Amino acid sequence: MKLCVIIPYFGTFNSYFHLWKQSCGNNRDIDWLLFTDQILDDLPVNMKYVYMTFSDMKKRLEDKFDKKACLNRPYKLCDYKPYYGYIFSEYLTEYDFWGYCDCDVIFGDILSFLTDDIFSEYDKLLRTGHLCFVRNKKEISENFFRYPTYKTVIHSPVIYGYDESVKGFHLGFAGELLESGYRFYNDSSKIADIDFRHFPFYIIGNDKTPVSFIYKKGKLYCLKNIDGQNKLEEMMYLHLQKRKMEVKTNSLDEIIIYPNTIDTLQNTVPDDSFWEKISKESDVYYSGKAERKDSIKRDILRFLYEPRKISSIVYRIRRRIKL
Repeated sequence: MKLCVIIPYFGTFNSYFHLWKQSCGNNRDIDWLLFTDQILDDLPVNMKYVYMTFSDMKKRLEDKFDKKACLNRPYKLCDYKPYYGYIFSEYLTEYDFWGYCDCDVIFGDILSFLTDDIFSEYDKLLRTGHLCFVRNKKEISENFFRYPTYKTVIHSPVIYGYDESVKGFHLGFAGELLESGYRFYNDSSKIADIDFRHFPFYIIGNDKTPVSFIYKKGKLYCLKNIDGQNKLEEMMYLHLQKRKMEVKTNSLDEIIIYPNTIDTLQNTVPDDSFWEKISKESDVYYSGKAERKDSIKRDILRFLYEPRKISSIVYRIRRRIKL
């Protein structure tokens, strides 16, 4: 099974990019292909990069879709992730699956969770934009052409979350594949997606139990303190969305990750005082008011760029009635 994960990234990488690279390198059976305007060195043997400017990326999009693409800022690339199998098809001819991911993650042993049996049975693995795999068949990589949503996504500057959504007025990438009869694997129980709205590490979808993480020997573990005892659970990967991390090590060997620090286990002991410190909420860490303001602005812009405005209004009304 040959796998390739594609990562276009433009601008300066985050403070723990070197640790992200190492976690990719430890997943030796996955190839990682970056398109970036940064000069990279010290890459793992299973990672390559192609120098590309942001303007080059926009031109590639326009050439592939024969349309003017709205790509004013790199963050908009989130919506284009499901198109990578089509956009970068010439780089993927030898692979059984292609995928996409983010760089604000630390990967554990991915293929101990996504086994050969799962790859054999399903056409899309995982819903999230921070890691996903798609069977490398032309009809699957180009399935989105059967739906009008891609035209809206390409022409609009708004973020739609098309790479992650399944249901809704616009189905999203996974929803379109499901409706077209393809098989979708969506077990996220071993993904540590950290809630950015809180300073302590809370895994989205779990109860509000503060956690930290340990990485050693190619494995990532979630560390919990239960009844005064430290408990470990192996995880597929850790997603640190919107976290500015202070990094105190250059190596991924035996580290501990906690709010908002990455350090060696030698320097940090997860004792009672440690848990007390990392469990305290910060009143200034997150602004719900600012988040709601951005959400309202996004909804208004989505409506302005929506070609089926009346249908979208009817959909929203029916949804509210059901609720």
